[in-house]
Parts: sequence; C-alpha cells; structure tokens
Amino acid sequence: MAQSMFLLSVLTGAVLVALVVFLNARGWRQYTPAGLGFRERERSSLSAATENPTVWVVAFLAAILVFGGATVAFVSGGTSGISDSMVQTAGIVLAVGTAVVAVGYLFFGTFIAARGRGLGNAAAVALGSWALGLLFVVVVVVKLMGLI
Repeated sequence: MAQSMFLLSVLTGAVLVALVVFLNARGWRQYTPAGLGFRERERSSLSAATENPTVWVVAFLAAILVFGGATVAFVSGGTSGISDSMVQTAGIVLAVGTAVVAVGYLFFGTFIAARGRGLGNAAAVALGSWALGLLFVVVVVVKLMGLI
C-alpha cells in the first residue's frame, strides 16, 4: 500500500513538472511594447539569464533534486547502505537549505511589503535588513537563555 502511494505521488509530481515545462515553452510572450525613444542599455549575461524562464525552471528542478536526494539520504539513514558521513552531510544540507530559504523568504517578503506601501528600494532593503537583524537578536537571546 505504501509503495503504491509513493509511486502515485512521484507520478503526480512528474506530471505537474511536465505540465509546467510544457506551458512555459509555449511562448506566450507575444506582445513587446514599442520603444519610447530611449536607448536600451546593454544587459549582462547574468541579467539576461535571470529573465529567462527556462533558467528558473532548471534551477528549480535542480533544487528539488538536491533537497529530495538529501531528504531520502537523511531519512533512510544507514539502513540503505549509505555511510554515516553521508547521512550527516545530508542533514547539514537540509538544515542550511531550510535556513537560507527561511531567511530569504523573510527578507524578500519584508522588501515586497515595504515596496507595496510606497517605500523606495533603499528604505525597503533597510527594513528587510532590520527584520533579519531582529531575528538574529531573538536567536541570540534564546541561545543565551539556554532554550536551544
């Protein structure tokens, strides 16, 4: 029973990923506004890559593979022939990845909320940095109190 549910889950995920790739490849970007007389500035290759949806899809799939592989290695432990050092490395990868995603979510969410309320980029970055600093202070206080 558990194996069939796992297989169904994997197949559903594969179908969803294939659907996203298919819809992304259809090229719905047909409207290009005419220039307003301004000269377009040259973009770096990194800037052009961040605007390419294919790069985002490939990066997301790579993140899924890394997190999925680390999760399987960490959960299975030493029972599936994986060494203890690999299990510990997988745990570290999961912990660091989760921390990076949480910190990025906190900063980006604060930044977008501040921009939505009319603040400029610099003020929004300052507010996001303040939120991260407050989180750091809370972690230090909890650590000093001996709760973690």
